[in-house]
Amino acid sequence: RFAASASGRMNATCVAISSVVGTQLAVRHGTKFVVGGGLILLSVAYAWISTVSVETTYLEIALQMVVLGTGMGLTSAPATESIMGAVSNAKAGIGSAVNDATRELGATLGVAVIGSVFASLYHDAFSPKAVSGIPSQALGPAEDSIGGALIAAQKLTDLGAVSAARSLDRIASTGFFDGMQAGCLVAAGVCALGAIFCFAVLPAQPETEVDQ
Repeated sequence: RFAASASGRMNATCVAISSVVGTQLAVRHGTKFVVGGGLILLSVAYAWISTVSVETTYLEIALQMVVLGTGMGLTSAPATESIMGAVSNAKAGIGSAVNDATRELGATLGVAVIGSVFASLYHDAFSPKAVSGIPSQALGPAEDSIGGALIAAQKLTDLGAVSAARSLDRIASTGFFDGMQAGCLVAAGVCALGAIFCFAVLPAQPETEVDQ
């Protein structure tokens, strides 16, 4: 729990710092290169996170959060500045609304798509052959989430069904890491495509509209 909390704080710190630095870099070198670079970092971070296993050290996870947070910061603030810098003051409200709407839509679709990929692979791990020796009462909570699986495995251990508990723990862990790996690879691919699109389409500097 402490490690997860520390990793979250590190990620948030990197987002805050890189957001400020990214905006300054965008002014000097252009939005295209900063946002594109941020998307590349995000792609690298998600691809790296997809390799996580039970043997992964905290130091490696912390470094992954640094890359992820830096990529997020370099992407979000300059991208918002690019949108808002392309509209006049009279249309600032419209520009802000479009920016917020696209961000919310992207987040919703991301959770839906990546979550579906994860859930599909997690449930696939609980094949009839794999769970043949596990009591059905333990399978319901286990198939719902990895947390439910660990709790069910502990209860089986307390009841003396050690072999079944180990099997359930192994199946749930395999499904969890398979789902996370696939989900992260999907996210990495989307970020890579976004970087290509950014370098190809996004102007180096926003084309400011003259106030009417």
